[in-house]
Amino acid sequence: MKLEPCPTGLAEAEPPVVHEIAALLRREDEFLIAGHVRPDGDCVGSCLGLFGILEQMGKRARFFTPGPLPDFLTFLPNYDRIETDIPQHWPPVVIYVDSSDPSRVHEDFKPAGAIVVNIDHHLSNSQFGQLNWVDTEASAAAEQIYRLALVLGADITPEIATCLFTGILTDSGGFRFSNADEAAFNAAAHLVRCGAMPAEIAGHIYESRKPESVRLIGEVYRSLHYEFDGRFVWAEIDQALYKSVGGEMFEPEGLSSDLRGIRGVEVSALFHETAEGWCRIGLRSKSSVNVSEIATQLGGGGHYNASGAYIREPYPIVRDRSLRIIREYLGRVFAEPPKA
Repeated sequence: MKLEPCPTGLAEAEPPVVHEIAALLRREDEFLIAGHVRPDGDCVGSCLGLFGILEQMGKRARFFTPGPLPDFLTFLPNYDRIETDIPQHWPPVVIYVDSSDPSRVHEDFKPAGAIVVNIDHHLSNSQFGQLNWVDTEASAAAEQIYRLALVLGADITPEIATCLFTGILTDSGGFRFSNADEAAFNAAAHLVRCGAMPAEIAGHIYESRKPESVRLIGEVYRSLHYEFDGRFVWAEIDQALYKSVGGEMFEPEGLSSDLRGIRGVEVSALFHETAEGWCRIGLRSKSSVNVSEIATQLGGGGHYNASGAYIREPYPIVRDRSLRIIREYLGRVFAEPPKA
């Protein structure tokens, strides 16, 4: 399917770094795309979208993420070509997508002698590449890859459109979050014209929960902790709970955001105990609370209304310390008068 004409002036209006990245993609022949640990729909969708674009250009491309890979995304084109073993060969160009910091990929993932391209939309991005395209206004990394496709004049096939639509859909919470702006809807509409099928994609993502995941959700909702007159809620999934349903592979997608959806709740936190005994934290807000600031204090990062952290220290210690930090932060924020 031939790419339809892009909105007037959109490609030309992109910042210079986007055109520099496009020139690099045209010039070089071999690329490695790097996605972060525990990749979500945006990470997998944007990376597979870029993978498809590069192959269409006649380039050699690979996509690495340490995983674990979410099985609800198996419908995506080229999902079976994702690599989870750290590469032993470094191509001339390594493209990090949807990672705020190199450590988000893997501590042993250290490209030697490669040009590093950094394409991301997180507030906490550390600008670690030789070429850094960090657009915190973008709804998703997939939206950025879509815009890069326009600059390249690539054909957005139904397969590429499916991957990129998936990224925008998931990172906007099904177009429910504040990042679902006009640009996100325009990109999504164009991707639909190029062959993405919204109902089919949404069915794979939102209507394929395993019974074990539903059971785990029920257990979490039975033990919610409300604080600050119900404006803050937190919950946890420890290893005992994971094992009761069969393991971490049954972790429910989007549970952190679901907690934020409770009436009266402005901030939610979900703590996970990993198999190694470490702590992973998901932070969400639906108000003016910037959870990226909280996540940075915890050693993580992310977006204004959606952030997280992964701390390799004993789970109970990190949970309790993190709760102290969150409470102190919210105590200050909730005490401030609302902005006019």
